[in-house]
Amino acid sequence: MAVTWNTKWKWITGYSADSVEWCPVERFKHVLVCGTYQLEKKDEGASSANQPKQKRLGRIYLFSINDETTHLSPIQEVDTAGILDQKWCYHTIKDYPVLAVVTSEGVTQLYRLVEENGTLNLLLWIENIVGGEALALSVDWSSNKSFMQEPNLVISDSSGTITVLQIVGDCLQKIGQWKSHSFEAWIAAYNYWNTDLFYSGGDDCLLKSYDIRIPEAVVINRSHEAGVTSIRNNVEVEHQLVTGSYDEKVRLWDLRQLKRCLSETDVNGGVWRLKWHPFDKSIILAACMYGGFRILQVEENVCVMADYLEHESISYGADWKFDNTVSLIATCSFYDCNLHISELKVKNHPLV
Repeated sequence: MAVTWNTKWKWITGYSADSVEWCPVERFKHVLVCGTYQLEKKDEGASSANQPKQKRLGRIYLFSINDETTHLSPIQEVDTAGILDQKWCYHTIKDYPVLAVVTSEGVTQLYRLVEENGTLNLLLWIENIVGGEALALSVDWSSNKSFMQEPNLVISDSSGTITVLQIVGDCLQKIGQWKSHSFEAWIAAYNYWNTDLFYSGGDDCLLKSYDIRIPEAVVINRSHEAGVTSIRNNVEVEHQLVTGSYDEKVRLWDLRQLKRCLSETDVNGGVWRLKWHPFDKSIILAACMYGGFRILQVEENVCVMADYLEHESISYGADWKFDNTVSLIATCSFYDCNLHISELKVKNHPLV
């Protein structure tokens, strides 16, 4: 199968880039956000004893990318704490697209995408502190498959804790909290078919399944050989889940039997993010850290279709544009502060 993956545009982000997310909401599918994270540079002439704790800085870049785009340039920059993850809600909430952001200060932020006089801006709507000194590491919405007027968010943090919050009016209300992992809880994600269920993965190499109504994990899987860093349920294929790990393997699961995976595939890089294609649910985009980016195809097993090695640093952020006419991909890398927009073409395949 002939696959081409060509770069269209590149842009230097300034701060280290670790997250890219295309907006899935109708009318705003041309909107992209890139999140960044950088330690504040210390004054080398000052005494370390007198210096305050080193701050983690962050910035969200907002882009509008359409048929008229000739180069990348953000339409807005939002300064905040270091950003570890971002996710758009798949539908509007109170008529606004909403972006969830989790930060190095343990804060969950919700931004509304507001259009005024033809100009788009992110406006901070709600903030909630997860608590303590923990960094908030990942976030996921309960509403990726079904519309919810007041959806839930599941957040993982560096203390190993998982927190579930619900939007209630103009506030975030804590629904529950679980001490899930003995080290960092790198990832938490919903079962979009049954949102009472969610999953977590941690640096203790454990994959756990939870029911929000039960105080302990329902299933604990120990088959990963290193930290579990990515979990993603398929919104079109019930019971299908993929996980990624520092052990450089992508595992395919049937959620009715989480004791053993259906298959595991070595992708030659620690797997930080996995994203199902929005219109072909047999295709996955993978950010593989030091191994670059991969396109994976899911049949009975997971196989590598193509790779993208244009970045020169840790490959962290990756996402598909929600467009069924062209397969545009946003990717970003950390120390070289690069954001790329590229196009994937697969000959004799419905992706084109």
